[in-house]
Amino acid sequence: MKFSPWMMRCERKLGAALLRLLRCTIRFSVINQPPDDFKCIYMFWHRDLLLMTLHRIGSDACVVISSSQDGELIAGPVEELGFRTARGSTSRNGSQAYREILRMAKERQLGITPDGPKGPSKVIQPGVAHISYMAQVPIIAVAQTASREWLFNSWDRFRLPKPFCTITAIYSEPYYIKTKQELETAIPALQEIFNNLENKLPA
Repeated sequence: MKFSPWMMRCERKLGAALLRLLRCTIRFSVINQPPDDFKCIYMFWHRDLLLMTLHRIGSDACVVISSSQDGELIAGPVEELGFRTARGSTSRNGSQAYREILRMAKERQLGITPDGPKGPSKVIQPGVAHISYMAQVPIIAVAQTASREWLFNSWDRFRLPKPFCTITAIYSEPYYIKTKQELETAIPALQEIFNNLENKLPA
């Protein structure tokens, strides 16, 4: 279904307003978050996209969002909340989208869902490691959970936190990929970092 420009503007404004209202009801427990001027790639699961958005409103970070129509519905409210967006896929090496994502990674904090946009859920695709290596900026994994939430019946079990819940976010230490040899072993290492972080989240 193709939406008109007027409908997209309304969705952008209304979506952002509803997210700001929801955020006012939520408590946040944040562990080990780096300063906003520390250039890095934040890596978090696709299902946690809304949790990360609520947690980081106004941070001026750049979020990689699919160039699909579904991505457009996400990008509008996200931009309204103060984020930058880079549109496209991190797996398209050599494309204009990839070059834009790489440029953003060198200029500001970048947010990537390494299992998106279509999964499999919680399986890291290689794009995030390649961007880290090419831009020479570290990756920081972010594990998140909500004390009360609705789960969508989607491939990733997308999370919608309920009002008056607590969102917990735990940041890993920076993971650097400085050589091609380190690039070859990065994915299993990052997967292990994610697993260890999630084990620290409250049940």
